Amino acid sequence: MTTNTSTEQGERLLGQIRTTENVNQADFFDLGILTFTDEVRAMCEQNSCGRYGRAWNCPPVCGSVEELEAVCKHFANGILVNTVKHVADSFDWEGMMDGGRMLCDLLLDFDGYAKDAGLTDYRIFGGGGCYGCKTCSYPDIPCRHPEKLFTPIEACGINVMQTAKDAGFKYINGQNTVTFFGMILFN
Repeated sequence: MTTNTSTEQGERLLGQIRTTENVNQADFFDLGILTFTDEVRAMCEQNSCGRYGRAWNCPPVCGSVEELEAVCKHFANGILVNTVKHVADSFDWEGMMDGGRMLCDLLLDFDGYAKDAGLTDYRIFGGGGCYGCKTCSYPDIPCRHPEKLFTPIEACGINVMQTAKDAGFKYINGQNTVTFFGMILFN
């Protein structure tokens, strides 16, 4: 943490996050563990989630790896958070998507918590695509809810599994579970 004010605000934010239902782990982490690679971003291009080139918060429209790395490096502090969704089995796509929506809802809550804590210079990154609208308006009209957009961590070229390990977080949380990560970066 860089200043007493940001320390106090960050502690207040982390305290609120930790007491939120469906949060599995949340803690400060060293932003120096973040690595940005085109190889991770290339996984987005494989479009396994179906949102590549189809959503305002996803590649390629969300910015290049280099642009998003610069955004992340603007910040001095970070909180990493995960949530675990139990699914019927490894083929339960709807259960997995419910987990993504759950994380998105939590990130919206965290946005409010950050404002309540007095943070003004922050950015929230999520896991996967946006769940704000049933059908994304991309590319026909501007986003209907830009305040609900969180760039996926993976779109930044960040390897979430390695980041989780380096931050002391569990990435795999048991059979028939899926783990989603978000991060709040702030000054």
